[in-house]
Amino acid sequence: MKKIILFTMNIILVTSTFAQRQTFDVLNYTMPNGWDKTEMANGIQLSTKNDGKGSYAAAIILRSAATEAPANENFTTSWEKLVKGTLSVSGEPTLQDPATEKGWSVLSGQASYADGANKGLVTLITATGNGKMANVVIMTNTDKYQNQILDFIKSLDLNETATAQNNSTNAVSPITATTGSGNKNLYSITVPPTWSLNAGGNSLMLEKNTTTGKRIIEFMGMIKSSGNLENDMSHIFFEVFDGWETRIPGITVFTEAECEKGMTCQGLNYYMMSNSIKKRGGYDVIKATVLLVQAGDKVAIINSTDNILGSEVEMALHFLLFNLRIKGVGEKSINYKQQLIGTWASGSGTYGNSLNSATIYTADGKSYVTIQSSTTSGYDYYNNLIKTKQFKSQSVYSFTGNVLVRKSSSGSESKYFIRFYSRRYGDRPWESYMSLYDCNYDKNKIEAVLHFHKI
Repeated sequence: MKKIILFTMNIILVTSTFAQRQTFDVLNYTMPNGWDKTEMANGIQLSTKNDGKGSYAAAIILRSAATEAPANENFTTSWEKLVKGTLSVSGEPTLQDPATEKGWSVLSGQASYADGANKGLVTLITATGNGKMANVVIMTNTDKYQNQILDFIKSLDLNETATAQNNSTNAVSPITATTGSGNKNLYSITVPPTWSLNAGGNSLMLEKNTTTGKRIIEFMGMIKSSGNLENDMSHIFFEVFDGWETRIPGITVFTEAECEKGMTCQGLNYYMMSNSIKKRGGYDVIKATVLLVQAGDKVAIINSTDNILGSEVEMALHFLLFNLRIKGVGEKSINYKQQLIGTWASGSGTYGNSLNSATIYTADGKSYVTIQSSTTSGYDYYNNLIKTKQFKSQSVYSFTGNVLVRKSSSGSESKYFIRFYSRRYGDRPWESYMSLYDCNYDKNKIEAVLHFHKI
């Protein structure tokens, strides 16, 4: 077991004259000599090189977030999420005396954590001021980097960004929220039924209390994109869920993943991945999801977790995708009618096998709901039903933006949000799907989104 020395540190952020002075977000810092810097989805990581013995040290500077909470609440929330959510800590943090720097309140705490057969030490520094919160997390499983870590802590300094006045407002409507400050100015969302909006705190979040605990969907910032969302996902997924691994260690992030790709109502490409993951060295498995939305040369990131068999988050994310927008990005035209033309099945079968029902949308703006009650193959079954008028119902359809309007022969009208996308599991082929959600939905109940399979 490696010896760990508890750092006695002055947590007041002071101005430093060290070399290699750098800036990230609201903090200035000095890069430890010989360390590597890695850009992550929500911050940067400074880390030692592989010494071949498993010893390491890392400092993570998180992107600041808007907050209305007091300093002690921000520290507690950050400890729960950033430390306890990723490491097996042995107990509550040992707190240092609070300090004040440039009008910001600075709190710090330390605790040991299990790192396999070894022990590590984690330190969290949380600075709160001017409607913002900044976090720095430092981890190590050895004392060989003690001096470098102490020098790094001493180099931390709040810059002019931290002292700039925050004049933004957090006012939002109860159902539809156009985001306000910090990461919030990136997103325009419609809050899913039974979920609530948390527009303060660490970041823009959606929350829902369930019998098995709180569910959270977090809207993060944007980072540079490679231009290929699948390539971006290959490294972003475990940057968001740092300290976790796939259910079966050693497999790729795609091996057991449920993946979905398509376009938002704004015409932006998106890629969503759900995976079964567990803490490194742990046993309890959860379902984690990352949603990437392409916005020019950057990607916006949304993440969430749920019980391994949970459906609350999945239903909410599918609801969000009907109306999710990235602010400041222009709308792109989508030809919904062209994508809709064809036969879409809501049952479990495929062509030539039993289906509960299928809807045929034709190029002349008509739709037919048919029922297949026997096994058929070798001919155009659905069009044959139309020609012989053997269908359950008939209607005409049109589009208003991403809303499908269907009018029955009796004159009644129904409106549905619509979206098209592809899905696959693991390395299986992509399959085309379409989903609808009633525009006149119950605000007190969220519905599962039915996937219509194109056949």
